[in-house]
Amino acid sequence: MFALYVHIPFCRKKCFYCDFVSVAYTEEIADKYLNALEKEAAKYKNETLETVYIGGGTPSVLSVKQLKKLISTIKDNFNISNLREWSFEANPESVTQEKLNLLFGSGITRLSFGLQSVFDDKLKILGRLHNYEDFKKVYFSAKETGFDDINIDLMFGIPGQSINDWQNTLTEALSLNPQHISLYPLTIEEGTIFYKNNISVNTDLQAEMYRLTCDMLRNNNFEHYEISNWAKEQRYSRHNKLYWQNREYIGLGTSSSSYYKRYRYKNETDILKYIENILNNKDTVIEREFIDDELYNKETIMLGLRLSEGVDIKYFKNKEDILEKYIKEKILILKNGKISFSEKSLFISNSILSDFI
Repeated sequence: MFALYVHIPFCRKKCFYCDFVSVAYTEEIADKYLNALEKEAAKYKNETLETVYIGGGTPSVLSVKQLKKLISTIKDNFNISNLREWSFEANPESVTQEKLNLLFGSGITRLSFGLQSVFDDKLKILGRLHNYEDFKKVYFSAKETGFDDINIDLMFGIPGQSINDWQNTLTEALSLNPQHISLYPLTIEEGTIFYKNNISVNTDLQAEMYRLTCDMLRNNNFEHYEISNWAKEQRYSRHNKLYWQNREYIGLGTSSSSYYKRYRYKNETDILKYIENILNNKDTVIEREFIDDELYNKETIMLGLRLSEGVDIKYFKNKEDILEKYIKEKILILKNGKISFSEKSLFISNSILSDFI
């Protein structure tokens, strides 16, 4: 069984920190894009799916008619009889009750809302189009519609954000009683508006915010199951866990990646070129790589160490010296034959992971 990711590259407006492949929504381009997705999906006809994740961009910016076509494309081309989770990303400014009814009635089981902050001044700094009241209206409408598995995305280290602001943000978010919370430090990526405006981040303050987060969410019965993700009652993102467990997945759409039958490949990142190539039966893959056993083992370590459950020690063959060093320093933990990060080391994990490449 496979995980399926579908990239919807449309937004009302690009946020100041965003470096994902996305463009301003127009009905005409979105219609052509959905036709291309339909044709690409046919290449994987009848593959059995374990999870589906529709992300972006902003999938909720699509019209009701377009969402119906997108959902039909997935149902018509894949075997979803054993589907365990179907996630859909949404932003508050583009969600309506009609769309919520359609998503719930179509079998979507999980929503992921991009909130980022509960303070309107911080939302403006980030270039978001909604305010906190907008979010709450949509969030509670989703719950009333029947969704009982909802993730909230929040960002820390926003310019001007104090540790007290962040504590208040977490307190307010917890009061909403979500099942899942994803928390990300602001990073300044090349090509973004923040990058062009020379915005910087205070990594020491972000580390302090991260430690506060770990304490507060633990005390509120959230399990810290992955570096940036917390869940209540084991409401993990099953789809993302499949990535971190180095399982195979199919990606549809511009810029999407696939790991399919031992090959990893990436689609064209230019949206119009992607549409043209697909509709004219041209190859839309711009990168392709065979995953041999050595690379598979390295990637299993890199991905699996993100999870609190850790990685089987057998994958660390020929890395024993590095492994022993980090275990002695209590950066990594060996328990029941698995290697994992100590919680205090999670925020610096990227620098550690590079030693295992």
